[in-house]
Amino acid sequence: MNGEIPQDLTGTGELDPARRAAFAQELLRALAAYCPGSRAELRGSLALGTADAYSDIDIAWTVPDDRFDACLDAVPEVLGAVVPLDSLRTDPDSRNSRERRLLFAAFHGLPLFWRVDLEVARCADPEVACGVDPEVASAPDVGRSGPDRGDPAAHGDDWSRPASALANAVAATKAVLRGQPRNARGLLERGFRRIDAPDDVSGRWCADIRRLAETAAGREPDLRPLADRVLSLAESHRARLMWWTFPAGVRERIDELVLAGRNIQAVGVMRESGIEPRPELHECVEVLDGRHRALADRMPPPARPDVDTMAAAARALPRDPVAVEAVWDGDTRGWTVALTAVLAGPWESVALDGFRIGAAGTGEAARTGRELAERLGVPFRFASPDEPDEDAPRWWDARH
Repeated sequence: MNGEIPQDLTGTGELDPARRAAFAQELLRALAAYCPGSRAELRGSLALGTADAYSDIDIAWTVPDDRFDACLDAVPEVLGAVVPLDSLRTDPDSRNSRERRLLFAAFHGLPLFWRVDLEVARCADPEVACGVDPEVASAPDVGRSGPDRGDPAAHGDDWSRPASALANAVAATKAVLRGQPRNARGLLERGFRRIDAPDDVSGRWCADIRRLAETAAGREPDLRPLADRVLSLAESHRARLMWWTFPAGVRERIDELVLAGRNIQAVGVMRESGIEPRPELHECVEVLDGRHRALADRMPPPARPDVDTMAAAARALPRDPVAVEAVWDGDTRGWTVALTAVLAGPWESVALDGFRIGAAGTGEAARTGRELAERLGVPFRFASPDEPDEDAPRWWDARH
């Protein structure tokens, strides 16, 4: 947008509702501008205000009766002028309809979750509402019902079943992330049946989605790039897909242990959950990190040692500290600040027992660090108090 092709955004952190809303508004403006007298409007969850991070974009474009064919022909150019298209498909139930067509568009570099479902409807009076039921418009590609379903003349026969199966793989990923594993199972089973593949879904969501994507690409090799994007999508959400692989009782037990600070035991429960194949240790650690983020507002703040305790720990070090320094550190749970004792001959930085605080607590880290330094009779340094910087100059750098 704004003349830029966005990067391939698939992770949860990149599913920015504001960005999606801006993209949707650009599409509406482009459609309305192409055909004066037409009306382009949002439908489904975005229009109802019920959208979540994974919701797609449903648009109804009502055009004058005599512009119906011209508008249909222009859809690739109009949409592609906003963001280049990766694919554009027509719902087979409306392919030959003379009243309305339903098209599915995926855009280059944008999340696969942000598929655009565009209904183009003809209407002699564009002021008359000619849209579809919002619930129908917002449903995934799992077999829509509509005004043309009972009209055989409206149906087309060039629908790509492997492409449809890949759409089901995306919809299944979305369902799992929404905590709807039953819906995900049904979507995957229908996807496998569409390409005449065994539909024995295991509930190991990453593996099931990968199998469907790979099988669809094998049936239609031209779909390999799209299948690779589906695989990348599943991989970027691997920890959350793994979380929903565990039975409900196991998930409850893991959360209990995480809230109690018993991380090793939580990993043990994952490893001994009985799912096959047994989760690898690195997979369990990814799930654990995800649960820490999900439960952050329920976790008690970690107890921090008082200044007296840290001063005693600093004095017990092999060499006397020459400074106290606050330093940034980052891991999968975000940025933290640690207080360290700086030792000389050779230079060394020793983290003081357990003092780590989130990025929002830099003021507290600075106050505690200054008090500790005063207690020890040494200087205090915090090279980058305003923003995280693991590469900020250290105490010994300033000495040279």
